[in-house]
Amino acid sequence: MRSLWGPLALALAVAGQASASVEILPCHGKPTPYRLLVTTQGVKTNHGYLVANLYGSDHHRWLEGNGWLNVWRDPAIPGDETMCLYLPAPGRYALVMFPNADGELNLGPLGPKEGYGFSNNVRPFLAPPSLESALFPVAAGDTRVTIRLHYPPLS
Repeated sequence: MRSLWGPLALALAVAGQASASVEILPCHGKPTPYRLLVTTQGVKTNHGYLVANLYGSDHHRWLEGNGWLNVWRDPAIPGDETMCLYLPAPGRYALVMFPNADGELNLGPLGPKEGYGFSNNVRPFLAPPSLESALFPVAAGDTRVTIRLHYPPLS
């Protein structure tokens, strides 16, 4: 009769290595059943923060000063960076992501003076994007969104 201990020990060792390699991502906010995992591509700095501004579907608040529902910040890390956010409820939301030192998106006469990105990878041209173009649906469970940062020339 063959011993089951050898294969069982091997299976447990492999399972232990697999679970040890899974990164547990801390999540911002009060836990809810609605979790948003945002991967921001193209962060160029390790100074300051990667900032996430979350907007709801109210057109009057879109991109207005303090019109966001929430703001989160993580230390900026060059490359692709994932942020986990608990959302208050299901619905349609929009995000603006940007890395910088002071936590505010700095604007010039021609638009942002630093990297920025919108949900759905909306690329504005001569004006901010519409809220409708940046909205994405959130339901119970995990929602994943990827945002590519765009940088102005000479940045």
